[in-house]
Amino acid sequence: MATIRKYSLLTAALFSFFSPSAAFGHTSVVSTTPIYKSTLAQMPTQVSITFTDDLMEIGEKKVNTISITAPDNSEVKIAAITIEKNVIIAELPQDKFNDGTYVVTYRVVSADGHPVSGSYELYLNAPSAPVKSATAVENEHGFLHVHQTHLIQAGVVLILIVLWWGYRRFNREAGE
Repeated sequence: MATIRKYSLLTAALFSFFSPSAAFGHTSVVSTTPIYKSTLAQMPTQVSITFTDDLMEIGEKKVNTISITAPDNSEVKIAAITIEKNVIIAELPQDKFNDGTYVVTYRVVSADGHPVSGSYELYLNAPSAPVKSATAVENEHGFLHVHQTHLIQAGVVLILIVLWWGYRRFNREAGE
């Protein structure tokens, strides 16, 4: 009985060692300014997105981005992008903007290293036919990408169980 407890404790210790120390949740959007799918009378001077976790910054490397696609599917030039802890802010030029649907696409990396991407719409005076940008399609992630860490952990546990079973079987055969 003491041997079983010892191996159970060893298995639990190894599992906790191989588990990532960060939480399993990914950062998510708390709010957007202007508000998601809002209809505006004029284009704002800036667009900002607030997340649940701080965003990672790596020197001059731009790991956090925002792009805005106009109703005619052209890219809106962004004057500057700034990061303030868990908020990404895009400064917009004071150009003439056409009426219709604008798609704000973002890709950020949270402080725990997980990339998060998505998009949302803003309407200038009235919505137009929805346009999905190529960047939004590119950044969609499948099951394996999202659950990669969980699959690795399950694999480690499975390997430990097989090793424990083999050890027990070897000891039983050696004892006969």
